[in-house]
Amino acid sequence: METITMTNEAVGRLIYASVLKLDAEDFKGFLRHCGEGFRYAIKTYSPELGKEMTWLDHGRKGMQDLFAMLPQHVRMKGRFKRHVSIYSIDPQEDGSVKAHSSVLLIHTDLEGNSKLFAAGQYEDVIDLSGDTPRLAERVVRLDTRNLGQGMHIPV
Repeated sequence: METITMTNEAVGRLIYASVLKLDAEDFKGFLRHCGEGFRYAIKTYSPELGKEMTWLDHGRKGMQDLFAMLPQHVRMKGRFKRHVSIYSIDPQEDGSVKAHSSVLLIHTDLEGNSKLFAAGQYEDVIDLSGDTPRLAERVVRLDTRNLGQGMHIPV
């Protein structure tokens, strides 16, 4: 039981640390929490189409390229904060764990006005084979489907 508790604590620290790096727009720091084969996707269900849509699907290199291009994009002014609550951490037969969390993305504009920007869930796969846990995959399943213009940073 002690091993499970230690694993859950390490996984929770990884998830929260990855979110803090994204909040700080420390994208290199975020990638340090990711494994070499890391995959990141943003998906949502469209009732109009009757199927799931994939808005973004990148490996580690694609994420590095996305982060490198951010300064050249027109972006929303202000800051984003992610509020994450971990629902479950489930060990897998291959030694990894799957973690399921809710995420709320809050935008604060330059005048200090904050509002809910997006809501969804993280479905994380975490590799425990190394010295420290690393994100192997993050699928963001958004409930929000209208993000407007200028949103180029990962949820």
